[in-house]
Amino acid sequence: MKKVALIVDHPARDLDYISDIGLNLSKLGIKVYIVPSNMRHRELLLLSPDYVLYPNHRDTTTQEIRILNKINVDIGILETEQCVNENFYEEFQLPKKQISRTHIKDFFVWGEYFSNICVSRKWYGKNQIKVIGSPKHDRYFTQKEEKIKKEYDILLATSFPNSNPLHGEDVNRKMYKDLGMKISDIDSFIKLHKENSQNTVNFINEKLSNTELKVLLRIHPYEQNLEFYKKNIKGNNIKIDEGKDTIINSLNKSRILIHFNSTACIDSQAHNIPSINMSWMAQMKIFHESTEIMSLISYQPKTENECMQLVQEIMDNKTKLKVENNSDKIKKYIFNFDGSSSKRCAKMITLSLNSKTSDLNLHFNQKIFIKDFNLQSLIVSLILKYRWKKTRKHFDKFDIRNSLINTEPSIKLANPKKAGIDLTSVEFLEW
Repeated sequence: MKKVALIVDHPARDLDYISDIGLNLSKLGIKVYIVPSNMRHRELLLLSPDYVLYPNHRDTTTQEIRILNKINVDIGILETEQCVNENFYEEFQLPKKQISRTHIKDFFVWGEYFSNICVSRKWYGKNQIKVIGSPKHDRYFTQKEEKIKKEYDILLATSFPNSNPLHGEDVNRKMYKDLGMKISDIDSFIKLHKENSQNTVNFINEKLSNTELKVLLRIHPYEQNLEFYKKNIKGNNIKIDEGKDTIINSLNKSRILIHFNSTACIDSQAHNIPSINMSWMAQMKIFHESTEIMSLISYQPKTENECMQLVQEIMDNKTKLKVENNSDKIKKYIFNFDGSSSKRCAKMITLSLNSKTSDLNLHFNQKIFIKDFNLQSLIVSLILKYRWKKTRKHFDKFDIRNSLINTEPSIKLANPKKAGIDLTSVEFLEW
């Protein structure tokens, strides 16, 4: 039986659609493992999959992908950041060396627009690119609750992960350095996030607080800046959500999304909820410019007063979506916005596996690790597992089961055991 490993980075953002892909693969007769990104370096070698699906392709992952490629493991990339600035994507979201990109079997894209960019800029070849739509947004079509009571008039979603002194400065600064950013650009980026998190607070206090509007403030999962917002936001009509759950839950309860050049506008569009970009706030062109698809989907007011006028028009049903989901304009960016992208992704992976001609060539170090497991390896594994459990990236088989409860309530999951270790990865058991 062919084996596929699906990597999950942040469960609040990724777990639902990765679980959907896993379920569809399992139904097609594939052995599936969902692997925590934090634990992947050791567990991928132990699981020895035929195929690994990564959430992105960066310079920080090229070495491990090269090793997997060398032992005949096929690699797929399910990139979720497909509506960022193109120059930013090219400079910081791609491996610098062209040869690294040849190690990728499948590069899954949302639609024609991004596919054409990949080819014209020679990021990936036509044979690598697979147009499937966006699995990340499938649940908005399959689990949409049309008659749910809207508890909130406005969902305001932050997107300033660098604004937290601890998380932004200590964690993101290193990540940006690894991606090759200049120190001056990193400083400017962090400064911008701090300024705009304060600008967001000011906007809430001056325009939204103590009004008849019911507002849900959702803090970005990477931001982790709850105390800052709780301390500075005034008004009994504002509820603050830490963002531990997927944004779909927040959108289900809201009539309008307000954001800052965020991919959350795609989620909002899929859910037929009008979105407004806080486009009057300070921006850096390469980092935060509102891209073509964002400008297509979201209203772009030039001032706070224009924003509030739009809010009132939407509340009065005078203004609706900026563009309809079934329009050709949307299809240019997202192929078939229909809730079936996960199935298409699973089918494409299965086709890649069925066309696979070379067997796994297990790496020497992997054989040694499996055959000569020792106490030091166990201690290292336990330390990594302990650190991961302390982060918001932690998930377990019960989280996956809960994610799939509406589509497959009888799903059976387990933690595989390899070389005497109970892995943190989750295995889909056979049907």
